[in-house]
Amino acid sequence: MVLRLTCLASAAVVALSAGATAAAQAPAAAVPATAPASEDIYLRADLVTEDQANLIMTAEGNVEVRVGDRTLKADKLIYDEGKQTMRAQGRVEITDADGSVQFSDEIEVDEDFRNGFATRFAARLAGNALITASSAVRTDGTRNSLEQVVYTGCPVCEAEGNEPTWSIRARRAEQNTETQMISYQDAVFEIKGIPVLYIPWFAHPDPSSSRRSGLLVPDLGVSSKFGPFYEQPYYWAISPSQEMTIAPMIAAQVNPLVKVDYRKLFFSGFVDFETSFTYEKDFNSDGDKFDNKEWRGHVYGAGRFNINQNWQWGFGVERQSDDLYDQRYDIDGEDDLRGLVASQPRQLMSQLYTTGQHEDFYFEAAVYDFQGLREFDNDAEFPEVAPSVFMQKLFDLGSNGLITADLSAVGLFRDAVETLPNGDLALDSARVTANAEWKAQYVFGPGLVLSPYVQARGDFYRVDDGSGGGAEEIGRALGVAGAQLSYPFIRRGENVDIIVEPVAMIAYGSEGANDDGIPNEDSQLFEGDDSNLLEPNPIPTYDLWEGGGRTALGVNTTVKFSDDTEVSALVARRWRQEEDPAFNDLSNLADETSDYVASIKADLGRVLNAGIRLRMDDDFSVNRIDVSANANIWRASGGARYFKIAENAAGQEDEGLVWNGALKISDRWSAIVEQSRNVTLGENIRLALGIAYRDDCSYFELVYQRDGGRDRTLGPSESIRFNFVLTGLGGLSTADAD
Repeated sequence: MVLRLTCLASAAVVALSAGATAAAQAPAAAVPATAPASEDIYLRADLVTEDQANLIMTAEGNVEVRVGDRTLKADKLIYDEGKQTMRAQGRVEITDADGSVQFSDEIEVDEDFRNGFATRFAARLAGNALITASSAVRTDGTRNSLEQVVYTGCPVCEAEGNEPTWSIRARRAEQNTETQMISYQDAVFEIKGIPVLYIPWFAHPDPSSSRRSGLLVPDLGVSSKFGPFYEQPYYWAISPSQEMTIAPMIAAQVNPLVKVDYRKLFFSGFVDFETSFTYEKDFNSDGDKFDNKEWRGHVYGAGRFNINQNWQWGFGVERQSDDLYDQRYDIDGEDDLRGLVASQPRQLMSQLYTTGQHEDFYFEAAVYDFQGLREFDNDAEFPEVAPSVFMQKLFDLGSNGLITADLSAVGLFRDAVETLPNGDLALDSARVTANAEWKAQYVFGPGLVLSPYVQARGDFYRVDDGSGGGAEEIGRALGVAGAQLSYPFIRRGENVDIIVEPVAMIAYGSEGANDDGIPNEDSQLFEGDDSNLLEPNPIPTYDLWEGGGRTALGVNTTVKFSDDTEVSALVARRWRQEEDPAFNDLSNLADETSDYVASIKADLGRVLNAGIRLRMDDDFSVNRIDVSANANIWRASGGARYFKIAENAAGQEDEGLVWNGALKISDRWSAIVEQSRNVTLGENIRLALGIAYRDDCSYFELVYQRDGGRDRTLGPSESIRFNFVLTGLGGLSTADAD
């Protein structure tokens, strides 16, 4: 801060020496002068005088010196050419190019304008941080020594007499402009002016500083698994393009754990690796140890690189030493996307891929490897996908529609035979598919919309079911032709528009295509619902094929209001020529008649967004319901999702509820709640209750949380989570007590 001040002081002296004459009186007008580094300098003052005998020049009254984007204002400016010093007095204000402002009653700098002092000093730093001191002394051109210091990242309003939410008050502080650190001696941390913590020595980065190596805020607490623990992260700014965070954790009941997070940017891409390791036995939720001590750890990583403007390659790595390692050490990130495809819950997936995309062409190729984290997972039964290839070319025929041609190939290899959910045995298999589709849309008559569709496809399979009979080769030629016909009725009103659109579909496809020798690897979880039931071919995957004749009817209704809110609804049903045993009940295509599917969506802007999706049989019993909503009404806000499935992929009923909400008690205080509940079992997966405080410079959260999940040696746990984040300082601590 003093450095900026002295630079402006130097500019002011140059302006005065170049533009003043003996005993001259300058009017309140700008006086240009020659500036260092080719910068124009302007001096404005009510009066400029020069004492030639004593070599002293003085500017008085509304003094303003401007050098480029920098400005110095004061009541009086005195330059002593003999002593080579300059002094600015009275309401000194310095504004720098970045918008930061410094204030002082008086400043004085030495002959080389590197060092000086200021009294009653204050500075507005980046991010609205404020630092004040009774005096500031600059030495060595880089160190600002401050006395009786107060620092805060909160807005300060003297007129209202409000104390900042938090502040640091110290006997002495030093700002080092080289290291961009502010260090304090005998510091007291205050909340609303009340002292809460004394620290003999404390340091943090200048808010305007760039990133640098150093200790980060520690994490400490008490856990039933670890006992008392302390985690101290260290941030290492290796270079402008790479960084690493190393966070060792020591605990009373387990051996030390080390976490490492490495990130690097390249000209063409990036890599990001997160890992941890320890040498310890297995242990349960109560900290009881068993099995042998061994090295344990995990690695999650991702990278992506541009080959050229249209092509890139990348990878994702997900691996851990044992199934419960991440839950045992509370490591997040299992469900993050690292590459082309996201893994399933409690399943890790590593991948290597390349993609290319042009205006009318797309290509991707990848290999995948899996690790199961559930109790009965056997990694030998998970396939290694090597490779998976997909390419697609579009041909725009203008008014005659669009042709899509694609080629897909995949190879699956296992170390052990797996029994698929439909009873098929699978070991190794390979598939190559060539597919072409044509679709168009024509409007005729009173507004009828006709959408014809034609698809031709050829599949070739090579399947080894592990029975010892060798691999079987299977080929099939498939085709489907059909059309959608819709007729939207529109009623426009002054404040509301209503659109009712009946939709009919009819199509016929190749019959008998679901050969018993083809394992259903990719269509186990397919379901005909409101998004696809009106399509001639609703199945986006390859192993299952819907053959024979089929038709569907539906009605889509939309109500649009003048305030841009909207409510829409869809009801549909599908009929098939005959049953196909290859489809299960979950698919909604197992019988000649599908369930009714329906959806209702309401978009009421910021106030409410809600939707409901249903599947109902002939007597309107609900086989599936999925309700979601997000609301912001008065002082309450939150979101919720409820679902119930009569029979899931495992043949069991499944019902659950997930919701969260916040109620603003005042402008700054809120009550918060979060719940994930397995309604079928009558158990809470997670329940959290707490209070939160937020203002312009801080965030405080105190939450009680109970995790009710059970997985082998890990059972329910409780914790109290404390989080306190300060603007300009980051999070002070996160303490967990299980």
